[in-house]
Amino acid sequence: MPNSVTKHRRTSVIVALTSVFTLRSRQKPGNTWQVLAVLAWLLPICCTCLDDRTSDAEEKPASPPLKLFSDQAIRMGVDVVLQTYAPDETRAKAAFAKVWPRIDELNSILSDYDPQSEVMRLCASAPHAEFVPISKDLSTCLQASVRLARESDGAFDVTIGQLVKQWRRARRKQSLPTPTQIASARESMGWQNICLSPDGKMVRLLKPGMQIDFGGIAKGYVAEEALKILQHEGLPVSAVAVSGDMALGDAPPSPDAASSSPQKSSGWKVLMPIPKFRSPSTEVVESSTPLKNPGTANTAEPDSPVVYLSNCCVSTAGDEFQFLEIDGIRYSHILDPATGMGLTRQIQATVMAPHGIDADGLDTTLCILGHENGARLMQHHPAAAWIVHELTPEGKVISTPNAGFKKLMDR
Repeated sequence: MPNSVTKHRRTSVIVALTSVFTLRSRQKPGNTWQVLAVLAWLLPICCTCLDDRTSDAEEKPASPPLKLFSDQAIRMGVDVVLQTYAPDETRAKAAFAKVWPRIDELNSILSDYDPQSEVMRLCASAPHAEFVPISKDLSTCLQASVRLARESDGAFDVTIGQLVKQWRRARRKQSLPTPTQIASARESMGWQNICLSPDGKMVRLLKPGMQIDFGGIAKGYVAEEALKILQHEGLPVSAVAVSGDMALGDAPPSPDAASSSPQKSSGWKVLMPIPKFRSPSTEVVESSTPLKNPGTANTAEPDSPVVYLSNCCVSTAGDEFQFLEIDGIRYSHILDPATGMGLTRQIQATVMAPHGIDADGLDTTLCILGHENGARLMQHHPAAAWIVHELTPEGKVISTPNAGFKKLMDR
């Protein structure tokens, strides 16, 4: 997949009376986990005031109603979807036009498919005897990656690039990497060998052959950066989906601003993904998330739990489609840096966090760590809501939500 900076996922948008965002977990493009953010419609909001220039009270013309506008394009090898509520199409289009160059700029910095990207040029010049100046965006992603690596005791390791290449090749050839290939790739790894200057403006890579892969963290960062552009353009009620990562702005308008109905919008309506694991008997096993279900957003998945979210980011990691199966053993595209192997247990994690770079990195790390160790990791992120689903060897699904996730589900 050319010019892609992160995991293989794809997002599509359907617009018909409501606008639907589809959030996907880390899969190759195609049928993947879905999380739907349903945008409510806005009725005109009228306001009146007293005209000081006359002695009579006059009603000003009603403010133009906000309307929903969308734009969609392929960037970084995946679908990117922008949605916003704006007073008119001209305003929306002008804002969208400023987002696409920013995404292209980030791809030119973070892509591991483009040998001329900033991060690939940095890797090609390693090891470094002296500090090398880097851009603010590259610094932000490196700092977040090192922080998460430290918090997870290396379960998240952005220096996994050479190993990722071996497993990409393995999936194409439908054969496992050899022990020698894995050992060779792991020789170049080690997040401790990323040495950032105190101000974060410079870096040294201490090992030759180091290959940085932002596949576990960049899409969330890009989604939030795109949302910032729309917000800066005066459109706070906006949302961005970069394949499977979503960044959500202010809550969309209520369906009926004049109604006292409890159905008023309290955020973007998000349909949580329910994993469809495959047991050793090839039977598909679905999680029955033991949480209150406040409603549905998609008749195709009537039992999927719904949450209402705003001003946060959402990311889901899983391997329903992207895996390699050899001799009856299923190897996930999610790699464990400690072994160099793809995960062989079926697991899915969803994280809602204040920032996309955190949500994107944490869901993958939760899959690597599992329930117990993952819970310890998330102590570093008390503001995050999350859930982990895992298929046991006995064919049962264990779902572990944290208190924040339960609270969202009970609203």
